[in-house]
Parts: sequence; structure tokens; C-alpha cells
Amino acid sequence: MAEENAMDEMIESADQGPSESGIVLNVEQMQTMEIEQRFNKVSSENGWTIQILDTGRVTVNFITSMRKFETTLIEGDAIIRDGNEIFIVKNQTEDAYRKQRGSSSLARTREQLLSSDPVV
Repeated sequence: MAEENAMDEMIESADQGPSESGIVLNVEQMQTMEIEQRFNKVSSENGWTIQILDTGRVTVNFITSMRKFETTLIEGDAIIRDGNEIFIVKNQTEDAYRKQRGSSSLARTREQLLSSDPVV
């Protein structure tokens, strides 16, 4: 009977389906996490779950060496804290995230570079 209860708890806590990719971070090494887009936060026994509602960037600043990590998240992705770990779960294919990246002036095509006015 105890084995059945333990199995039921494992099934209830399992995700609805496999994620496309994800990132695992150590909470003790983080200083701040900036979330640009709208989200919902739900508390849990060992932490919380943030459900992303819009496409945008998430920036994690670390305590050591002034390092930071940036990634794009799309609606339906999640950030989950469980104890000392944070999981950034991406539920879309990598192509969906590539389409969301902003273009830099350094990433212009040859034609764009030739047609633009020189900087004086």
C-alpha cells in the first residue's frame, strides 16, 4: 500500500510531457534573475514554479566573477525552483527560439552593409 501511494505521488509530480531542452542552475551561485515578460508564480513545498506567459528574455546574474546568463523563453516555458536547483524548462523546438532572437547591427547582410550610409 505504501508503495502505491509513493508511486501515485511520483506520477502527480511528473511533468505533462518531455521538454525540448532545459538548463539547471545552482541557487547558491545566483545573485538575481530578471524576467522581462509576464509570468505566473506558484509556490510549492520546496520552492516555486514560474510559468512564462509572453515571449521575452530571462537574465540570471551570478555572484562570482560578474558572470551572467541570458536566454529567450516563449509562452508555456517554465522556471522551476526545487530546493537548491533552478530548472529553466524550454518546451519548444530550438527553431522557435532562433526566430525570437533580435538582430544586431553587427549581423547585417552584405547588401545591407553596402547600402547603408557610412558613419562619420
